[in-house]
Amino acid sequence: MKNAILIFLALAGFAILSSCGGETGENSVLSTEEKKDKLREKRKQLKNLEESIRVLEAQIEKDENGFSSRDVTLVQWDTLRRKDLKRHTVFQGSIQSRNRVNASPELSGTITQIHVEEGQTVSRGQLIASLNTEVLDRQMAEVETSLGLARDVFERQQRLWNQNIGSEIQYLEAKNSVERLEKNLEVLESQKSKALVKAPQSGVIDQLVLRTGELASPGVPIAVIIDTRNLKLEVNVPENYLPFVHTGDEVEIHIPSLDQTLNTKISRIGSTIDPENRTFVVETHLPQDHSRLMPNLMASLAINDRTATDAIVVPLHIVQYEIGGKAFVYIAKKEGDRYLAEKRYVSTGLSYRNQIEIKTGLEEGDLLISEGQQDVSSGQLLKTSE
Repeated sequence: MKNAILIFLALAGFAILSSCGGETGENSVLSTEEKKDKLREKRKQLKNLEESIRVLEAQIEKDENGFSSRDVTLVQWDTLRRKDLKRHTVFQGSIQSRNRVNASPELSGTITQIHVEEGQTVSRGQLIASLNTEVLDRQMAEVETSLGLARDVFERQQRLWNQNIGSEIQYLEAKNSVERLEKNLEVLESQKSKALVKAPQSGVIDQLVLRTGELASPGVPIAVIIDTRNLKLEVNVPENYLPFVHTGDEVEIHIPSLDQTLNTKISRIGSTIDPENRTFVVETHLPQDHSRLMPNLMASLAINDRTATDAIVVPLHIVQYEIGGKAFVYIAKKEGDRYLAEKRYVSTGLSYRNQIEIKTGLEEGDLLISEGQQDVSSGQLLKTSE
């Protein structure tokens, strides 16, 4: 066969050379247009000859190797291994402080001085504001005057009583008067101390609600204090996710504005379903060593709601579909020293982030064609690009 092809090539080349040599004189008497026509004809003959040469070369290669290089498709395959595929669903929420309290007075009065500023860090018991105590001061002065007189009377009665002079009733009345006025003075001093509004917890002054000169009343906050060291992320999760969410589950938090991702665990699951939006609350602790975190910062919470354990997982783009909707992939099947493409119909399961679970159709150890799968057909000879 090879000798026949070589003889064919030699005769074809000789014919071309003879034709060119014989026509040299003839071409000299042709017009320019006729020469152009002749050139186009020769080029066509050359193209046909080159195509014949390529066909013969392919046949020779196939005779010698059993296949032609043009029959081989260049692909890449990966050996399948089982692994877990976890699907996460993302929910939006905001960071909040677990301890947000109001510094409020216990009695009414005009604010005479604010001792802190917004954004200032305060400690538990630190003075926040002072109220006007002018009325209490006058009442205390009157009681102190009466108490002084009562003590003087009591001392006189006590001396007389020790000398067995006077009645016991007069002695006891004088003593009771002193004790009553002392208790009145203690009550007034206690009320005056309530005119000093102090921080109920350590934290940061988030907001000053009232200012100097305004009237403060019990239950009305003068300042709002938040504990920035004890933060949480709270999200609302639809009720159909309730079976898949548990306290202690690991979750991932992403804070877009800071471009930070944190790993933590679910610390609390709400005990009720909101009847308006059919959701329940999920809370997570936030690390205390992140100084840039602050309340009301938007964040997302990724919850693992499905897991395919010990599954065959392949890239999503590998799976192809027939017109009828049947899913299939191609694997490389070894036969002797060759690899051939084999079409496998598969059933799919869980998918997440460009990965998909293959429930049936593939086994661990199969050589999955991961690149070039669009260019192969079943039974086609394969060659790896690695």
